[in-house]
Amino acid sequence: MLRKLVLLLALLAMVNAVTLRKWIASHEKSCYFAWADSPGKKIAFFFAVHQGGNFDIDYEVEGPNNRPLFKGEAERQGDFVFTATQVGEYAFCFKNGLASFADKLVEFDITVEDEARPEDIAKRTKRDEVMNSVVGIASDLQQITKFMKYFRLRENRNFATVSSTESRVWWFSILESLCVVLVAVIQVYAIRALFTAKRSRL
Repeated sequence: MLRKLVLLLALLAMVNAVTLRKWIASHEKSCYFAWADSPGKKIAFFFAVHQGGNFDIDYEVEGPNNRPLFKGEAERQGDFVFTATQVGEYAFCFKNGLASFADKLVEFDITVEDEARPEDIAKRTKRDEVMNSVVGIASDLQQITKFMKYFRLRENRNFATVSSTESRVWWFSILESLCVVLVAVIQVYAIRALFTAKRSRL
């Protein structure tokens, strides 16, 4: 059991990851950076907008020497994995677009890990069962974490939809009540005018 725990901790130590949540103000551009110290590093980038506006944001991913890798506008979430071909700093930028006037809460992960080389894959077949089970557990934990983030994101969006709908229903019911009162008052005056006109004829 202790051996499994040590192997799991060793695997987790091989991965360099950052998870952040950040409010991005209207018309603000916010950039974050990850360093790849050798070619062949696998870089994973995940983001999701949790609150604000239409739950969308513009993003850019740039490699060393400001070389553009990915770009998107008005995206609600994204999940990318790519291999660093150069040593250097990779930039991950969010921009709360010019058409938006709402602050937005963005959660994102930047993960840098070693990509398996062919010789590593050959060694992997010779591993004992304990190591294979630890690798499987680590992979399953990452998948569970992604699912949890996805469900939390859906919950936030659905809650915002429910709150918006509740507000609209409330205002509509107030307007409907005012219309009923207005129609009742108009009917009273119309009937009163009808009877006063008949009396004056007599």
